[in-house]
Amino acid sequence: MRATAGLATVLLALSATRLCAQDGARTVASIPAPAGCVRIASPDASFGRWIQSLPLRQSQTIALCDGGTVADDAYHVLGVLDMKLLFKQDIEQCADWAMRLWAEWHRERGALDKLFLFTYGGVRRPFAASGKTYAQFLKWAFANTNSYSLMKGCREITAADARPGDLVVQNERGGVGHVSVVMDACSSATGQRYYLMGYSFMPAQEFHLEGAIDDYGMEGWFTLDGFFRFLRDNIPCGEPVLRRWPGL
Repeated sequence: MRATAGLATVLLALSATRLCAQDGARTVASIPAPAGCVRIASPDASFGRWIQSLPLRQSQTIALCDGGTVADDAYHVLGVLDMKLLFKQDIEQCADWAMRLWAEWHRERGALDKLFLFTYGGVRRPFAASGKTYAQFLKWAFANTNSYSLMKGCREITAADARPGDLVVQNERGGVGHVSVVMDACSSATGQRYYLMGYSFMPAQEFHLEGAIDDYGMEGWFTLDGFFRFLRDNIPCGEPVLRRWPGL
């Protein structure tokens, strides 16, 4: 699933990774923005601000649900969330991590009474009415819903409105799809926007930030169009569309 890259682009990706490690990056927001760019601030207490504040571990190793690890050359890793898998089953894949981040935000701010996920067809299912524990509720969602559920349940947004916490969903008709999460955003002096993008994959594995190479972006950050092209080139699971959790 990696894009073909020449030596120069590989070195660019590696230099961005080394920069993060040397600077002791501990959160998404501490990954340096490209030269000449300024981060776009998210409102206090917002889902986007919480996403930007998520901690990253020093290791770039991605753990699998079976106790193994993802091959070092599988991705261009800018960082791995310091958040372990909840289950030793193959049920925490890309869409599941998008759901988990949404749920963890509610849990950390003491708002589980407002947490909802979706049925397979995109109908809201409130946690408070589920009769399940937090872990049971997430396990139900991970095992019974997917990217199609998020495409149907979350609301459409435009490219101009994309911000941290939004989703890029690939799933046109149900079945196998893919979900990526916008993790951070910045803007150049000319108004060009760049984004940090992250996702999990199959089999179930920890969530990582994927670095942009080639003509997909700059210094590890994607343009939105570049990320869409990256997905079409490397994860052909349907045409990418933007979605946002309802209520945001």
